[in-house]
This record gives sequence, C-alpha cells and structure tokens, in this order.
Amino acid sequence: MVKRFGIISHRFAQPLFNGLRTGDKPLFELIEDSEAQLAIKLRGQQLDGAFLSPIDYAKDYSMYRIVPGIGAISERESGLVLLIFKENIREIKTVAIDPNFTSEIVLASLILSEKFDAKPKLIPLVGEPGAALLKAEAVLVVGDAAEQLKTTKNKLDLVDEWFDITELPFVHGMWVSREDRFTKKEIESLTACCKQGTAIPPVDIEENSRSRIRFDLDETAVTAMNEFFRMAYYHGILQDIPDIKFMEV
Repeated sequence: MVKRFGIISHRFAQPLFNGLRTGDKPLFELIEDSEAQLAIKLRGQQLDGAFLSPIDYAKDYSMYRIVPGIGAISERESGLVLLIFKENIREIKTVAIDPNFTSEIVLASLILSEKFDAKPKLIPLVGEPGAALLKAEAVLVVGDAAEQLKTTKNKLDLVDEWFDITELPFVHGMWVSREDRFTKKEIESLTACCKQGTAIPPVDIEENSRSRIRFDLDETAVTAMNEFFRMAYYHGILQDIPDIKFMEV
C-alpha cells in the first residue's frame, strides 16, 4: 500500500516535494492541505507522514519522530513571514492572523513581546491582508502571500527579527511521522527524492529569497528549533519544552 504524505502549497517548500512527484509510479501519495489541517490529519492517522511546522510537531511530540536532515529553513530577510501594519501607528494592539499558521503566530508573538514589549490581541481572520487591516492594526502574512507583499514599506520581516534576537535561522517545517510507520528503506527513498528535488533551485522565487532558503535540517537548524521551543515555553505558549526526536536511519 502506497504511503500517504501531507504537503503544503507554498512555493518556497516545493523543491522538497518535486522529487516525490517524478517517475511513472511515485513512491508516495501526496495530499496537499494547510499546515494546521495536516497536523490534524496526521494525528487522526489519515496520513502516514506530513510536513509539519515546529509548533504542530510540539503539540504531539511524544508520539512523533522527525526525518533527519531535511526541512525548510530560512534566515535574515527571507520575506516568508511578514507583519504588515497600518501607517502612522504608535502601538500595535490587534493583529489579524490565519489560525492555520501556528508556528508563525507564535513567532510573531515572541518577536512583539521580546523586542517591542507588546502583547496585542490576536484576531482570527482569513482573507486578503488589505481587508484584514480594516479590522486590525497589523496582519500576519506567510509564504506566497508574504512574497506578494515584499515591497510593502510598513512591515517587519519576522524571520529577520528572529535572527536579530537569536542569531539563528527559522525552521518553517520538516517531515514528521509516527516512529513505526515507515521502514528504513522508505525513509532512505524519501530522503533521496527530497535531495533530488532541492538540487534544482526554484526559478519562480526572487533571487534574494532563494538565497535565504535552504533544505538541510542541520545542527544549527535543530538548535534554532530548541531555542524557539524554549522561548515559547518561557512565554507560556507551550506547556513544556518538546524533545526533538529523530527517526533512526
């Protein structure tokens, strides 16, 4: 039976998935959905594995393992997580957020608290950023939507702000599954396909953004995840600090 993997739609992550689509008979069935919905489906065992954000992994980390060496990571001004705010405001009291972006919401909360001593109210709103700004003083935009707004003047690049605080990159997501769901051979095949896809840089992303995105979940990226979890725990967002556990390959 073909194993089911959940993937996201954002362009910056597609190199990880392109290698899984090649061939007359793909090794895995790919199911596209939002980050939060993939977490729900993986928890309900509708998927065998999924590309999860760090916070979605943290919620159920006791029953999951991470595929080592593969992820989507960016640093400095990657343009992938932006906080767009109204002109001429002195204080951000409300932020419009899409509840699907769990890790990015936590990132925004940490940056606003750590750097600006602000704890705005989060308003769940799904739709165009312009419409959201009619109801809130700022809006969190992620992935493809953020890339479209990269020339906006009134913005904070939250990945860049994170690097300014920690001198670490930000991990957008990684492959996650239950420990016994895949054989070592299947994990080796997954890894090989992902590396094949990431060897070709995406052509539809600005050169500046491309240079800020990488796909190796190395020691620095793991350190960044640990720091992200530690800060989220310190600010009362997580109930404990999750263990980062990898599959054996």
